[in-house]
Amino acid sequence: MPLPVTQRLRRSLLITPGDRPERIAKSATLDADGVVLDLEDGVGPEQKAAARTAIAEALATIDFGRRERIVRVNAVGTDEHEADLATLDISRLDSVFVPKVEDPEQLTRLAIWLDEAEQRQRRPHPVEIITTIETPRGLLQALPIASATTRTTALFFGSGDYTAATGSAVTERSLPVPRALVVAAPAAPRIRALDAAYFVAVKDTAATEADALVARELGFSGKLVFHPSQIAVANAVFTPSIAEIARAQRIRKAYDEARQNGRGTAFVDGEFIAVDIAIMAERTLARAHLAGLA
Repeated sequence: MPLPVTQRLRRSLLITPGDRPERIAKSATLDADGVVLDLEDGVGPEQKAAARTAIAEALATIDFGRRERIVRVNAVGTDEHEADLATLDISRLDSVFVPKVEDPEQLTRLAIWLDEAEQRQRRPHPVEIITTIETPRGLLQALPIASATTRTTALFFGSGDYTAATGSAVTERSLPVPRALVVAAPAAPRIRALDAAYFVAVKDTAATEADALVARELGFSGKLVFHPSQIAVANAVFTPSIAEIARAQRIRKAYDEARQNGRGTAFVDGEFIAVDIAIMAERTLARAHLAGLA
């Protein structure tokens, strides 16, 4: 079974083209929670083989420290995906990022391959899967996709491909419904949702922050990021503030005392507290603990 999702901090995942060894090396020095080494859209068809070689070399030689090591493979069912798996050393990565998932069976196939590879290597911990929802068909199958395998620990919303398919704009007004569905689907099997990078102006930290705040309000727990300047912004937005942590601690204390006295509700700072608010407070404290703040 995968480690509980609460043990994985994914406020910022920096995606890096697999055919750029110098960028891969730099990514291992930055403050992102994870590094996504890309074999898919960030790499041209003629560079796929070189990217596989570069990623294998990087995983074998670079110390990524505490950062999650993730490889984004090509879509399941494609020739490129098969070539990716043929060169993927699962002993040196934590997660596989899977694009363009439209059917739960795609993940079932990948999970079987991972089962067999792990058995051959006697790997003690399973490789996790981050599943991408980025097409209309995938969005309408999001719940069964999220539940297809216990290896899946996050659903990622790829807004770029989604808007290309639907003709909608990449704006806050156009995306609340698909974003909300990508949050709701993984909430059912109790895994997390990750939002697309802000790519209108990647060096605009104010715009990146505004977009990340919307994502957090919708229930996303982190962001893919394209540029190093976006890392600190995402980390800050998806880390509970000192005030939020203090409030969550007050809620936990008051609700625990109420339950001990046979009551199901309490008041904190004049606010009515019931089980739903208590659960949200526990989630805040869990994230604070992961970030080393509580």
